[in-house]
This record gives sequence, C-alpha cells and structure tokens, in this order.
Amino acid sequence: MPEPSGSILDAAVDTDPVTLAVRRAAFRAILGGDTVEEARIADLTGLDGATVRSAVDRLVAAGIATTNAGEGEQRSVDGSEGLTIRSSAHSISISGNDLHTWCAFDVVGIPAALGLDTTGSTRCPTCGATIELTVLRGEVVDTGAVGWWPSASGGPVIEAFCPSASIFCNLSHLETWRASTNAVGTPRTLAELAEAGRSTWASFKD
Repeated sequence: MPEPSGSILDAAVDTDPVTLAVRRAAFRAILGGDTVEEARIADLTGLDGATVRSAVDRLVAAGIATTNAGEGEQRSVDGSEGLTIRSSAHSISISGNDLHTWCAFDVVGIPAALGLDTTGSTRCPTCGATIELTVLRGEVVDTGAVGWWPSASGGPVIEAFCPSASIFCNLSHLETWRASTNAVGTPRTLAELAEAGRSTWASFKD
C-alpha cells in the first residue's frame, strides 16, 4: 500500500472514467444513508447495466465495495470506499445519517476529505475503550489518540489494509499492541490521518 500521500483506494483499481463514475455514485448513495441497486447506479451514471455490473465486480474484487447478494443475483452496493451500511466496530454520523466504516482511519479520513462536521467512534485494540472522534469542517479535533498506518503488500483493501488500520487511546497503547502483534506500519497522529484522508478520498469531493 502507498504511504498516506497517495490513495489506497485509487491504487487498488483502475481509475478510468467509467469505474470512477460507478465508484462516485455508489459512495454518494452510501453517504446518504442507504444501499444502492446496480440499476440505480446505471440511472445515475447513464451507463448500461452490464457495464455497471462489470465495474461493481471489479470494485468488490479490489476490496473497495461490498454487495448484499452473490454473483448473478440482483445486487445492491451496501459498502463503498470505506463507508458501509453493515454494522462494524467503527461508527460515524454524517448529516444525520448513522453509518459504519471499515476501519478507524475512515472515521477521520472521510470527513476530512469532504470538509464535513461529523462525530464518530472506534475501539482501542489494546484496552477496548471507546474512542470518540470529532471532525469540524474537515479538521479533526485532537484528543491525544494515535493512529496506526499498516504496511500491506497488496490484496483487497478491505482485507489487506482495513483490519489493522486502527486508532489507539495513546502511543503507549499502540506500542503495547505493536509488540504483541509484530505489526508492520507507522504511527500517525490524528492530523496526519486527516491529511491522508484528503488524499485518499480526493476523487469524491464535489
């Protein structure tokens, strides 16, 4: 995976106009608090159904989208670019919509990129405490919590990056976890995670 100066999402899949149009439509729908059927994505993008289905297949394989049905079934996208309708350990409230994310980084990075006011939470992997996270007009409020940016060699983003892209109560808790897991990566302040988010979700800001 690239360092925070790049986009872990764009690195996972082609960024051609068709794929990007499908990505943006799916992400905006999830941001609004609901799943989106492939037929609706076709309407929003002006693409035919087969093209949308093929693009969604690529996004699922890259680990930057999830759907609620299997191959060959009528599908709706229920997770896109880190946002998800499915329950997870990471929550975020955006414009009155209570959503979840794939990792702790998303709770900070998405609103930072979009310049939003949000509240969210995650859990410290070391002690299990809930960590409250606030972003105001795209700027994260510093609480002393510390993030972990994993070094992943490849594979679907939701599998290779998200499981260990965490936020800890403090640096001591991070180092305790790091020693017990032999994880490879880099500690990041909340401000650095916000800056990484601005790069990661740059394609989704209006």
